[in-house]
Amino acid sequence: MWKKPTDSDSSSHETRPVEPAVESRAAPVTSTSPSPAAPARAASNSGTSVIGSSIILRGDISGEENLVVKGRIEGTLNLPSNDIQIDPEGRVKADLMAKKISVAGKVRGNLSGSERVIIQKSGEVEGNIVAPRVVLEDGCKFKGAVEMNADVGVTPKTAKPAVSKDQASSASKPAANAGLTRASGSA
Repeated sequence: MWKKPTDSDSSSHETRPVEPAVESRAAPVTSTSPSPAAPARAASNSGTSVIGSSIILRGDISGEENLVVKGRIEGTLNLPSNDIQIDPEGRVKADLMAKKISVAGKVRGNLSGSERVIIQKSGEVEGNIVAPRVVLEDGCKFKGAVEMNADVGVTPKTAKPAVSKDQASSASKPAANAGLTRASGSA
């Protein structure tokens, strides 16, 4: 049956905060041998590297992290699974290959983005762009060619043809036979 608690009963059931078993002020333990979990953690937690404004790099750069360029780079940048951001003070003379490329500074070289390439208002690009999506913001400077292709990074052997052989042969027939009219004139 139910019994109303008395003051003496409640004192025996006091609630106290649970204290951690390990003191938080303990010094961190360091090891010279890498732990087996470290490579998995590093691969899944891709961070961002920054090339500072006073840094000048020459050579080929590749990696598994996003990259922000505030300084100068000459060579190639190959980050196929990551993003490259060229800040307004960034200067790059290199071919860039990445998932997403955003340019607010100056780039002389070809840009290949597997998802998209964005040239921001303050950006200047002299080179060709290949990406499925390309954004040229109003006020940017661009000199080169743009190829928007959903199959970026796919070798030509696996790319699908734009027109099948049947469609090509029917397209070569006169328009009168197909019931279509042709418009003529000069552009």
